[in-house]
Amino acid sequence: MPHPDAQLRRPPGVSGPPRDPARDAKILQAATELLAEGGYPALTMDKAAARAGVGKATVYRRWQSRAELAAEALSHAGLTDDVAPVHIGSGRLRDELFATLVSITGGQDTSRVDLVSALLDTARQEPELCSLVRVRYVDSLHQALAGVLDHAMQRGDLPPRQSHPQGGHAIAVSAAIALLVHWGVVHDRPINDDDIAQIVDGVLMPLLR
Repeated sequence: MPHPDAQLRRPPGVSGPPRDPARDAKILQAATELLAEGGYPALTMDKAAARAGVGKATVYRRWQSRAELAAEALSHAGLTDDVAPVHIGSGRLRDELFATLVSITGGQDTSRVDLVSALLDTARQEPELCSLVRVRYVDSLHQALAGVLDHAMQRGDLPPRQSHPQGGHAIAVSAAIALLVHWGVVHDRPINDDDIAQIVDGVLMPLLR
């Protein structure tokens, strides 16, 4: 939702009426929904305009291409928000991993994970956009879980790292993230907290041991 104190603004270098943050939010929400439903191929400027209930010129005046619209929609959906590792304390590694993964999915709102899964399906057709998803989202998941493991090693809950940057934990982290991102494809339903607990208990913890 736009901040109540947000100022109307014009797009850089574009003439015409100033931008209305509320209208921008409607268009970005429409774009996010289209991306989640069918990936990048489902998003067009015309469809975004129709779903948001605005004229096509309104969308084109704000974004010069659907790639620009998609990129801003990712930020609007919180997809590019920083994901931080959760630290609880000694002996609580399992709980830290669970809490970190829950924060990654957005709790009960799994729309971010669904959006990532839909966008990754277009990797071969739209490598530039999917590179953005990988760098801004998937890599941040790796960093968050690595942060949990680093902290656990520092306090002695895991053995010190070996020659690999993540010790022997890279496979465990990659397997958990792959399952998290592609859960909807594998199971044909959104992921929930019980599913995340299974990923932690059935994948992460056994591989870390």
